[in-house]
Amino acid sequence: MTLIIIVLFFVYLIFVSLLIIGWHKSVAGHVLDDRVEDPLLSIIIPVRNEQAGIGHLLEDIRIQSYQNFEVIVVNDNSSDNTAAIVLTFTSQDPRFILLASRGEGKKVALTTGINASRGEIIVTTDGDCRIKVDWLKTVQKYFQAHGTKMVFGGVKLEGSSFFSTLQAHEFLSLIGTGAATLWYGFPSMCNGANLAFRKAIFFEVGGYTNNLHIPSGDDEFLMRKIFQCCPDGIKFISDSKAVVNTSASPGLKEFVHQRVRWAGKWKHNVSSWNAVLAIFIFCFQLSVLLLPIVIATGWIGVGLGVSLFFLKFLAEGFFLKKIALFVKVPWKWPAFIFLQIFYPIYAVWIGLISSFSTFEWKGRKT
Repeated sequence: MTLIIIVLFFVYLIFVSLLIIGWHKSVAGHVLDDRVEDPLLSIIIPVRNEQAGIGHLLEDIRIQSYQNFEVIVVNDNSSDNTAAIVLTFTSQDPRFILLASRGEGKKVALTTGINASRGEIIVTTDGDCRIKVDWLKTVQKYFQAHGTKMVFGGVKLEGSSFFSTLQAHEFLSLIGTGAATLWYGFPSMCNGANLAFRKAIFFEVGGYTNNLHIPSGDDEFLMRKIFQCCPDGIKFISDSKAVVNTSASPGLKEFVHQRVRWAGKWKHNVSSWNAVLAIFIFCFQLSVLLLPIVIATGWIGVGLGVSLFFLKFLAEGFFLKKIALFVKVPWKWPAFIFLQIFYPIYAVWIGLISSFSTFEWKGRKT
């Protein structure tokens, strides 16, 4: 047990060090083509009961500095006023379109919108997001290099409560890991709230075929399909002007269901690298959880145990602060320290229940 825990900590520290290097390389910037192109961008927004935020998002899109776009909002059987709010935009601007999804679920809604789109580049986001004025302008620049097939950018969680702050800090690791592992040629994660790809490649790889039945993963499964086809065609958007803001989960129940939905993707993973990564992170967090016990039983000395935890604290703090600076999340040491103590419990628990439990998302149980 002692040797296993020491090895897990040692490997994890090497892993975080590599993530720091990969993140630095990812945000160092890409050399973009100086040509001025003006492709039509088709923004696809699947929505289900998004009346609180969809109007703000559509207004953000309407005032973008890049204006050659169409917006296709696909209504996934909303039971609130989402559709009515969208119709106020469609009645004023022909670039805004409202469609009814041809089925149930986010992937079906996205496919409905993509099939109806006219643009050669598809941009996706979520109905509760907010975007900066240069978001589309920044995204489209990456496609001036015709070898680019997909790009994804940073996402910032927002909220005023301490619980929201915890979520924002925890989410930083997902953004940083996604960008860093892509730089090493092992893409692990991205986020559909800030994603763009060529429509042609979507159909070339079969879209969401073979994973339509999986409730989440529209972004990551598609990314891996495109990576298998075009390993050099995926880029991380290294410009913070393209970071998308979204709301943190309002309560613990919603947060747990969201994370169970996200974590449940791992057992459907066809990538051996991503499966190994998920299992390793689970085992490491379990070792962190067991560390006080093995110290108390004398299997690991107090000095060694504290040193291992302190090195983890330093490595993660250094890594996450860099990402926080990029996405402009105000760094809060109390939130980071709280996560150092309680995150292993949460990670192990979510990892276990995601393999066996169902979850609820916007009134649907899966």
